[in-house]
Amino acid sequence: MKNILIALVCVLFVKSASAQTDSLALDENDKYIYYQTVAQDGLSADTLYNRGLYFFKSAYPKGKLKQSTADKAQGVLVGSSGFLVSKKSFVTTHEDGEITYTLRVEVKDNKYRYWFTDFVYVPYQRNRYNVYEAVPGVTIPMEKAKDKLDKRDVAEFLNRMLLNSRKVGAVLRSYMLKISALPKEQKKINKISTKEW
Repeated sequence: MKNILIALVCVLFVKSASAQTDSLALDENDKYIYYQTVAQDGLSADTLYNRGLYFFKSAYPKGKLKQSTADKAQGVLVGSSGFLVSKKSFVTTHEDGEITYTLRVEVKDNKYRYWFTDFVYVPYQRNRYNVYEAVPGVTIPMEKAKDKLDKRDVAEFLNRMLLNSRKVGAVLRSYMLKISALPKEQKKINKISTKEW
């Protein structure tokens, strides 16, 4: 009986440990982070970098995912984006705010990693034209949201952060499997004048 109980505790521990690998966590700076490492056997860092660059340039409409850093020597790509969070009232649903984040992709030979961090909540308010817009000058880091927002809202926002990170991460992984279609730099063709000789 004692051995069965120990085995059951071990199985539950392994399941909880594996469930935590695909969730939000806190990094060394006490910021929320969604972190994944992916092995990509047989591909060089240069190939993975080009595929990551292709993801940043073509995966989302222009302006949705803004690339801020592209360092080929280090194998680092950094960009920022955001998504809307809605609130349900009695009859309708309206935009409650936006959560912005930073996406960082680092590549090496045969593997790459990516993480989402710097989650910031920007609340929305209704303007005089009855349109919801960002409240000027108000940003709430999600690490401090528990002190400034309702507990239910914070739980919903954390869930949406996880779902969005998984969704964008899945798109990134699919782009890292594809052959990138970035246009190759065309060499300048020298023109020769036949009028002068």
